[in-house]
Amino acid sequence: MRRALDDWESGSYDWLQWDASADAARIAFAGYTQVPPEWVASQTSLSEAATVAVRCAPEASTIVVAEDEFRSVLFPVMAHAATTSARIKLVKRSADASRTAAIMDAIGPDTGLVMVSEVLTNDGELVDIDAICAVAHQYGALVFANLTQTLGVVRSDLSRHPADLVAAHGYKWLLCPRGASWLVADPSRINIAPTVASWKSAADPERFFGGPYSEAGAMARFNSSPAWMSWIGALAALSLLAEVDGDDSRSHTLRLAEQYIAVMRSHGFRELNCGARSHIVVTAPPSGYRVDPARLYDARVRATITANGGLRVGFHYFNDEADAAYAAEVAHKALVVST
Repeated sequence: MRRALDDWESGSYDWLQWDASADAARIAFAGYTQVPPEWVASQTSLSEAATVAVRCAPEASTIVVAEDEFRSVLFPVMAHAATTSARIKLVKRSADASRTAAIMDAIGPDTGLVMVSEVLTNDGELVDIDAICAVAHQYGALVFANLTQTLGVVRSDLSRHPADLVAAHGYKWLLCPRGASWLVADPSRINIAPTVASWKSAADPERFFGGPYSEAGAMARFNSSPAWMSWIGALAALSLLAEVDGDDSRSHTLRLAEQYIAVMRSHGFRELNCGARSHIVVTAPPSGYRVDPARLYDARVRATITANGGLRVGFHYFNDEADAAYAAEVAHKALVVST
């Protein structure tokens, strides 16, 4: 990517090579996730993929989605319901209930589509997508799974994934620049027109002007016009991740999360996750205290203070036991009395 930026600055680039990077990254993504390239569309955002999903919901059916779902999944549902006969069932859960159980309980005979993220960063629960799909498919409902927070770290193989549509934005755990996103589905089961038709969704994308209207085969008909630098970076990131064993990454990062939370509990922090643990951990500080983000930053710990005052950290394959121990100790030292 550095070379591409240098070529851009010097004016010595070939835009056709840049343009080809999106399709090369799409093929690399298919290889990384072990699905046919024909099942993959290159897009620019998670919300774009979610919009495709909601348009697949049967007419007048109910779309099930968690009340606290990430807005790039939730808002396409709400926008769709505002202009169609679709209904929304917003899933609320009690403070001690898992998101998995609450969503499963909300699925019924009128459900046409379930929209769910495998992990949300507001609590770090690793949602049981397999269990949700099993219930939804009993009623003939489709499932859209957002894997933005899991693909690349606790999940890589999508060849047997039970969801009907899967999406991931690459700028999280896939280590890509922002603007590279993928939608995965069996194209024979997606019977809608392109959401945003363009020269990249056409059967002949090398033609730039005039008709007649055409659509690319398979999922490529949902391709978006690429922001070139994002896809150049995505191709490099996928090449790196291809060297990492997916099972090793999952077991390693979950072990780091276990190690981290054990130390955090000893310091009086409380885990906010009520379900299965993921590589993302969100904890509430001891009563009467808050975490000072400036102290974290000064100690070179990059973490997030959530809207409710929780401390969120996440572990990738490239972290180790020393990182987990250091993050926990710094969090303890960053506690200050609430005012």
